[in-house]
Amino acid sequence: MSDKRLAGRVALVTGASSGIGNAIAAKFGAEGASVVVADIRREPKLEDEQSVFDRLDAVGADYEFVEMDVTDEDAIIDALETAQAEFGGLDILVNNAGIYFQNQAHETPIDEYDAIMDVNLRGVFLASKHALESLKVSDHGKIINLSSIYGLVGGPNSAAYCASKGGVSNLTRQLALDYASDEINVNALAPGIIETAQNAEWRETDEELLADWQASTPWPRFGTPEDVADAALFLASDESEFVTGHVLRVDGGWTAW
Repeated sequence: MSDKRLAGRVALVTGASSGIGNAIAAKFGAEGASVVVADIRREPKLEDEQSVFDRLDAVGADYEFVEMDVTDEDAIIDALETAQAEFGGLDILVNNAGIYFQNQAHETPIDEYDAIMDVNLRGVFLASKHALESLKVSDHGKIINLSSIYGLVGGPNSAAYCASKGGVSNLTRQLALDYASDEINVNALAPGIIETAQNAEWRETDEELLADWQASTPWPRFGTPEDVADAALFLASDESEFVTGHVLRVDGGWTAW
């Protein structure tokens, strides 16, 4: 019997080529899961980031890549059909894909607002909606959504992003209630400042913003994608069986102020 915590399970991770999604997919593969790597791009956003496929190969994990835009309902259905065809079903859905633009509300273009809501919130809803039938017949059904500290508290110049991630946090709670009788755990992660491609330019060029982030993070460093992946592994494993409807903060104390 394997001592790996996700042995024999099938996970689909959206936005899995880069950053947090890359780390989660690699972590799940290392813990025995077969992984459907779903993303609109195959290679990571940062040139110095290791390919998720190299990481999965290194641990001998089974995986399939599907090109998927979470705003495209048909693409989501195709990805779930890949999980069924290649691995026999689905046990874990990680709704990680997301985008972030900075603007105050009165300066936010409507197309930017719509794009953020479509990817960050509608995409979570659609993927969850279509995955639920498979998760109902799993003995280990899990949905893990990526919210944010800005889905729990406000953030400067982030009106649309805060709205989308606040929606993810409350959608998580509602899905947990609706599917508790099916024994599907639905939880979310709320990362703080995590060193990813999404914020690399700001970390490198905006000294004032960087100082603000450092002052708001009590822990003496920013987070890494692996920090979030470790928390995702807990939520994906049997150890979290009685945990549902929870938004787990992985933020170095940002929201403890």
